Amino acid sequence: MGDTLILTRFAYTDMGTFGSMLVDGQTIYTVERPWLNNARNVSCIPIGNYRCKPRFYNRGGYPAVEICDVPNRSHILFHRGNTMHDVAGCVALNYGLGCSGQENLWCGTDSFTAFTLFMEHYEMDFDLEIIVDYLGV
Repeated sequence: MGDTLILTRFAYTDMGTFGSMLVDGQTIYTVERPWLNNARNVSCIPIGNYRCKPRFYNRGGYPAVEICDVPNRSHILFHRGNTMHDVAGCVALNYGLGCSGQENLWCGTDSFTAFTLFMEHYEMDFDLEIIVDYLGV
């Protein structure tokens, strides 16, 4: 993949930070922790440009993708998950957005399918740009 993947954030809330990316013509939604000044394990990462590379997700037990060179942070992955509680500073990938009745939180849906599509297209090193567009939903 020679092109830069663009993650466009459109909502910063107490229930998480939400964005979207276009992968193979399909929209994949992202769920992250709220912005807490880039604090390790509890904040989404700053907007900016990053290099990404394959990495094994030990806690999950499957291949994932690491977002590298985030200031004062490490081991930030794209992986499966639905709510901000499923990530510790990482980015969860989903096909849709909704509300978790169990936790009464905004969440993503169908993470497994979205993550599978993402990994089919981004199983090698690539560039990531994180931007903000509140009207880009």
